[in-house]
Amino acid sequence: MNFDLIDFTILSSLSILVGILTVLVHIIFAFAVYRDADRLSIRHSTIFVSPPMWFLATLVGGVLTAGIYWAMHHSRLNRTADEPQVEIEEHSQ
Repeated sequence: MNFDLIDFTILSSLSILVGILTVLVHIIFAFAVYRDADRLSIRHSTIFVSPPMWFLATLVGGVLTAGIYWAMHHSRLNRTADEPQVEIEEHSQ
C-alpha cells in the first residue's frame, strides 16, 4: 500500500481537531449541568448524587450523560418537575 504523507497529515490533523472539539463540548456540558444541579440542589435535592458528581459524570460521559441528567431532573419522568416554581420574597420594613 502506498500512503501519501500529505493525506496522513490531513487525516491526523482532522482527528486532533475532532478530539479537541469533543473535549470542549464535554467541558461546556459539564459546567452547564453543574450550574443547573447546584441551582436545583438549593430548592430540591438532585437525584442519586451531588452536583460535583454530576459534573464529573458529564465530563466523562458528555452529551449522553447531560441528556440523562435532563431526563431525570427536568422531564416528565420527574414528578417534581411539574410543580410550579415558587420564589420566596423577603420584605423588610
